[in-house]
Amino acid sequence: MSWSGGGGVSLGALRDANLHGYEFTGGFADRTDGAAGSTDVGTDVNYTSAQASAGTWRRFGFSSAQNIANDSAYWAEPAPEPTAGVGLFGGSHMPHGVTGLIDFAADDVDYNQATSFGSLSVTAATGSLDFSECSPGDLARVRFDINITPQVNDTTVEFALIWQTRTDAGVPTFTFPLTGTPQLFGAAAAGVTYLVRQEISAYFASTEDVNARALLAVRADQQFICQPLTTLIAVNR
Repeated sequence: MSWSGGGGVSLGALRDANLHGYEFTGGFADRTDGAAGSTDVGTDVNYTSAQASAGTWRRFGFSSAQNIANDSAYWAEPAPEPTAGVGLFGGSHMPHGVTGLIDFAADDVDYNQATSFGSLSVTAATGSLDFSECSPGDLARVRFDINITPQVNDTTVEFALIWQTRTDAGVPTFTFPLTGTPQLFGAAAAGVTYLVRQEISAYFASTEDVNARALLAVRADQQFICQPLTTLIAVNR
């Protein structure tokens, strides 16, 4: 493939084709304070000592009501697109052929309830990232913006996408955490709030990945307080 001239595909044409794209939301069900993209203050969520002892992943679900409340455009030019059901950017920057990357209301008995998948223990949470309009070969990069306030010094917090692959018929095949980089909050961290921007990637090897359910989650070896803020979902091709 040529990148310029000679009848090939120019870099400008590739940009115009919008092969890559992204969406952004603060529509977490647990975020009832603050607005996406314009504030880094959220709502306190407790990760309990019981959850820490059990190694439970605390998932962060989405909410249609919080999508509407939190994804309020803070700019005037260009004129913002409607954000309800889509995200803060209203689909303006989506990859070609993709109209949505978040299902704010999904409530699936095989994924959204509090349960254990073998040794994987997860809390209940509504909604899912939605890659159903993507294709095998695509790559998702999901950034999680979250405030972390350790309650105990030397607390290690892990971040993950709880990923459940599905057949075209919607039958679950595998469920596992796609983990990011654990973060240690050290000897003087208790009571201090840190803004963490954790990125997790996911490749689509097959249609089972394209059909996957996915939610962001945290777990730790000690109790802590967190505030889920926003997530940026990018798709590269």
